[in-house]
Order: sequence, then structure tokens, then C-alpha cells
Amino acid sequence: MSRRTAFYALGVIFLANFFNYIDRQLVSALEEPLTDAFRLSAKEFGLLWTLFTIGYMLCAMPIGLAADRWSRTRLFAICIVVWSVATVASGMAQAKWILYVARVFIGVGEAGCLVIGPSLISDYFDKSVRGKALSVFYLGLPLGGTAAFIMAGALLDIGWRNLFYIAGVPGFLIAALIWTLREPLRGAGEGSPGAATVDDRAAAGHAHGGPRAGLRVYAALLRNRTLFLVIFAQTFAVIILIPLIHFGVEFFIDARGMGKKEARIALGLIALVAGALGNSLSGVIGDRLSKRGIKGAYALMAGIAFLAGWPCLLVGFYAHSRWVFIPAITLGCFFYFLCMPAVNTQIANVASPSQRSTAWAMAVFVLHLFGDMLAPVVFGAVDDRFKGSYGADSRQHAFAIFSFSLLLAGACCLIASRTAGADQDRAAGASSPSPSADGARGKPESKP
Repeated sequence: MSRRTAFYALGVIFLANFFNYIDRQLVSALEEPLTDAFRLSAKEFGLLWTLFTIGYMLCAMPIGLAADRWSRTRLFAICIVVWSVATVASGMAQAKWILYVARVFIGVGEAGCLVIGPSLISDYFDKSVRGKALSVFYLGLPLGGTAAFIMAGALLDIGWRNLFYIAGVPGFLIAALIWTLREPLRGAGEGSPGAATVDDRAAAGHAHGGPRAGLRVYAALLRNRTLFLVIFAQTFAVIILIPLIHFGVEFFIDARGMGKKEARIALGLIALVAGALGNSLSGVIGDRLSKRGIKGAYALMAGIAFLAGWPCLLVGFYAHSRWVFIPAITLGCFFYFLCMPAVNTQIANVASPSQRSTAWAMAVFVLHLFGDMLAPVVFGAVDDRFKGSYGADSRQHAFAIFSFSLLLAGACCLIASRTAGADQDRAAGASSPSPSADGARGKPESKP
């Protein structure tokens, strides 16, 4: 595939992920106005994230199965439309149950983004630069999150409902752009000289000619030790990430004395600095380690970074000086964001091309089922309970308790780095893309 086509596709898919995280995290940046408008307790506010997670989790595996059988670009576009409609509906909600339903459907639509997006990128780009390409995609998390919090801090005067409209409407244009993308052959990024690109006229053979995925595929993937360990590393990691995103603004306001606008912008800038640096360096470091023959390079780097980030966050949670807690939390988040592209690149490398969407779908299902589906509700309940004993300091203790999950995430990644070699060799043996196998016709193009 030509470099221009690949980089254009990466740019459009990045935009989709960018708005994915704006639409997902805007509700977290609006804790105070939503709590006032709908009279929500901390536990009920946490439920907003849990309901999103339920929709996200339940639809991830069916979308993964569909994406490994049919056109990924068309399915991705439909998912974007669903979550964009739900985001606009959030701004129109007049009762909390409507907001709850909208959050479920935001999850339903966004399930496609982290399942299909990485799968497409892994085929648009050669394996030797896969880490860098996926790092660009995962920049959507910090940059989209930053945009959500800065929007809430700078534009709240126009009304929280209008913020949901501003966040949701661009999704319809992005869906149209995704729909028109040329779909790459599965396994085209593995370095095979037979890799090519299919256009819409040849897509019928590609979409239906792949292996018929089923629930047995998920059962088989569970026997992939590296995949299993990396998925649970992500699960443990989101146990602290989601409460920090969802409850961080009020922590800065109540426990650290920041103004409302200042707190939202501060949390957004933390995500921006830590995320931009962490995601960018993740692909560079991971790809260089991999080129040196370290097959578990991405898992190894993630394991070390998770462990390094934990004490930084602890310092940030307990320090009261802004000159200490903001840099400490930023550094802890930097190490966190250094991990996320790495673990997802590791997933790509240990799953065969025909099963990558299902592998990411299983990751989404497991990490949301055991990670952030319950984390915000439990965190809110712990915070409510601690308020009687610690007052404004309740959240710092809750954050500290939840942060221990990073130690488990680091341990899983370090073990995965030892099993990755055999699993990558097994996945490589299953990678044999050819134009005829996927129904494509025409002259192959060079890979970027």
C-alpha cells in the first residue's frame, strides 16, 4: 500500500479515536453540573461510567467476531454514528435515566473503535513500524481526554448541554471518512510480498472469504499465555485510571483547593503532557527493542513502566503542594501512557492477522468486565464511606488503595515478556496473507 494511503488512513482513524475519548470522558469533566442537574450522589455519578462500560463490554465481542469476517471500515463507520447520536442525546437528556441510556449506547458504539481501529492500522503498516503507528492511534486517549476537560473548563459558560452537541456532531463527518477508506488485506503488515489492498469493488471477496470466527476462537485465544497476561495487565491498570479520570476534577477542587475551571484544565493538561510524551516514546522505544531481537519487548517495557509509575502516583495523591502533586501525578501518568500502546502492540504481535479483531475484542470485554465496569462505582462507594472519617481527604486515600493495582499490572507484563517469544512465533506461522486468499485482485502496492 502507498505511504500516502496508509498515513491518510492513520490520520482519519486517529481522529475517530480522538473524538471517541472526547465523547467518552466529557461526562467525567462535568461532574459538578451533572450532579447538580440530576441530583446524583458520588455512587450514582460513578454509575454513569459503569453503564457506558456495560454497553462497551457486551458489544465488543460480537463486533470483534463481525470485524474478522466482514468489512472493518464499514462496521467502524456504523459504530461511530451510534456513539455520536448517543452523545448528542446526552445533551438533550431531561431525566437521569435518559442520560443513563445514552451512556450505554455511547459504549455500544465506541466498542468498535478500540477493536477495529488497531486491527486496521496493523494491516496498513509494516510490522517493523507497528509500534509507532499504534502509538499515534493511542494518542487519542490523552488528547481526546484533554480536549474534554479543557472544553468543560473553558466553555462551561455556554451550558453543559451544548458541550455534548459540540462533541457529538463531528462524529458524523468522521464516520463518512471512515466509510470511504480503502480496506487493507488481513496480514498485510506482516512483511509478505503478496500483501495488497482491496477497494470497495473487491471487498465482497475479502469481507466474506476470511476464516469464520466463532466463540471457539475466543476459547482458543485464552490458551495464548501472553495475550491472557497482557489483557489482565490492562485490566488491573484501568482500575486506577478510570477513577482518576472520573473523580479527579473534584479531588483537585475539594482536597487541593483549586478553582473549578482551574481543576478541569489542570487535569486536562496532565493528560496532554503525560499522554503525548508517553504514547510517542512508547512506539519509538518498543520498536527499537523489538528490532534488537527482544520478542517480548513491548510487554517488558510496559511491566517496568507500570512499576515505575506507582510510587509517582502515590506521592501525587498525598502531597498538598501544587509544585509536588501536579508533577508527581503527571510523571505517574507518563509511565502509564508509556504502557498502553506497548501492551496493545504486544497483542498484535501474538495474535494471527485473522484473529486480531477478536483478540482486541476479548481484551475489551475482560478489562471492562473485571476492571472499569465496577471500579468507578466501588470507588464512589469507598469515597462516600471515607468522607465520614477523612472529610476532604477521603479521595486521596481511595486513590492510594486503588493504585496498588498497578503492581499487579506490572507483574503480569513482566511474566508476559517471558512467554511472548513462543506465542509470537506461533502467530507468525499463521500469517500467510495473499491476494487470492482474501479475494483481492490487482497489483500489490509497497508497504510504508
